[in-house]
Amino acid sequence: MAAELPFSDVGTRTFSGARARFYFNGTQVAYASGCDGSEEIQMEPVEVLDNLAVKEHVPVGYRVTFNASIFRTVASGASTDVAPGSLKEQGIFPKFGTRGERILQLTPVTVFIQDRNSGKVLYVIEGVKPSSQNFSITARGVVAQNVSFVAITMKDEAEINA
Repeated sequence: MAAELPFSDVGTRTFSGARARFYFNGTQVAYASGCDGSEEIQMEPVEVLDNLAVKEHVPVGYRVTFNASIFRTVASGASTDVAPGSLKEQGIFPKFGTRGERILQLTPVTVFIQDRNSGKVLYVIEGVKPSSQNFSITARGVVAQNVSFVAITMKDEAEINA
């Protein structure tokens, strides 16, 4: 049985969206409504002749993806902290340029998720590059911009300060 930890000055020990801060390339993302990450170990089965069962699974790949949903805001001029504007204006998704040169010049960034109450960083996603964006507008809904990323590694607090 796991040991019971006493409550601390940060309140409940359960992490929630209301406590989450999402940082992209060192800047907190305003109006983020959610995010999710995925770490995948690709396993290849070793299948041999004269045996119906798989002998073992061998790791052959590692992939990380990250997705974020951010409310769309509109500024009455240049973007501000109050109305940061489009994902391209915020530097989260690249502008195309004249012939796609800005996409070809993408440099990877780091994303991290922090617990607002304790200040502890819970996830660090490294080598992040955007791969797609989309939006949805409905008659009675709030518009969200959704962006997907590929990344090199994802670490949680067990690996961040190890």
